Amino acid sequence: MTRMKNLCKSGAAAALAAAILIAGPSRAHSPAPIPIASAVPAADDGAVDFTLRDLCNKPVKLSQWRGHPVIVDFWATWCAPCRKQIPALQRLYSRYHKSRGLVVLGVSCDTIHGDGASAVVPFVNELKIKYPILMASEPVVDSLGVDAIPTTIFVDPEGRLVDRITGAGRTDELIRRTKRLLDGAKHPARSDGNPVNL
Repeated sequence: MTRMKNLCKSGAAAALAAAILIAGPSRAHSPAPIPIASAVPAADDGAVDFTLRDLCNKPVKLSQWRGHPVIVDFWATWCAPCRKQIPALQRLYSRYHKSRGLVVLGVSCDTIHGDGASAVVPFVNELKIKYPILMASEPVVDSLGVDAIPTTIFVDPEGRLVDRITGAGRTDELIRRTKRLLDGAKHPARSDGNPVNL
């Protein structure tokens, strides 16, 4: 695991979450195998793509939602800030999926650092998550620069990564960035006029 040993950010819970991320949950059995997955670097048009497996072990490509605004949230069952943010994502999905075509994909990092799908299924049921859940792989996490969880990326209908929140953002921040994604606004430039490095 190359990047996921960095910190899990969350305001007041940062120190505790960082300790949990570095130590990870205790395991009485061997780790679950990493699912087959691939990451595709950005194409000439700036689009990103990846393939991960869902909870039924079926391959799912990010590009199958081309034409839709997509939020991809990287999380783990043992990450307290992730647990706090998921209900806000569920509310956004419920509000904008049918009316605006919003797609939310939850990507569990439990396959990289945790107990795998066996921990994810009860967690999804407990939180009543209705959007698709995929299982992370190191190549995808690394290719997208995910070095802390939660990390939430925003992908425009053309498949371009246009925004990112690292750590559990405030709910109003998540709402604001989602509305910006839905309205088609690009990520703001820095004060020097250059694009923000995503």
